[in-house]
Amino acid sequence: MIYIFDDRIQRRNDNQEKLSDFSDIVKFDIVKNIPGKSEEDCVIDAVVKPECIMFHKSYVFEDDSVNFETIRQLFISYEVPIVIFSGGIEGGNKGNFEININADVMYENLPYFLKDYKENKQINIDVLLWGKRYKLNAILEIQNKFAEEFFINNNFDENIENIDKVKRTVRNLCRNNNVLGDAILNEIGSKGQLTWGDLLSIVENNIKKNK
Repeated sequence: MIYIFDDRIQRRNDNQEKLSDFSDIVKFDIVKNIPGKSEEDCVIDAVVKPECIMFHKSYVFEDDSVNFETIRQLFISYEVPIVIFSGGIEGGNKGNFEININADVMYENLPYFLKDYKENKQINIDVLLWGKRYKLNAILEIQNKFAEEFFINNNFDENIENIDKVKRTVRNLCRNNNVLGDAILNEIGSKGQLTWGDLLSIVENNIKKNK
């Protein structure tokens, strides 16, 4: 089951209604207060064999002693994808278990994400981050980041002086697409001195292969 904890009542109800066809795989929930139990225990009771948990970063708890970090650590212990969503998050990123995403983007992509999960029986966070055309959208985002990082302020005819720094940056920019990152790094490693123009050709050629 995929759990979505959203304390914004109208947003939760609207999306629950829109996604009623997926009610067998997704559950919209709140942190319910049960007499004699802490809010942490109430959360634990609400989550049974989760495949993925989505949680509003600005969730308002009734118990002042409970905060986002407390619940975040609890969810991480399940060792399943934990999606942290908020209107204040710009863009999106993913780590080993934790994913951060803008709330509007998440809800816009949820139908595609749930459809993909239902068809393939596995969680594909890229669909949640990038939508229906997630492969192309992810590649285009990486392409824009490369342009900003390497190609706007550098002369294409100049040699790259710090290749190791470039490699670290490539790995960071491609952290959500290791296949692309490995391909670019392998090609950089197979060559000697590179100009910024050489790097541009390497990046563009590998991006074309991955579209």
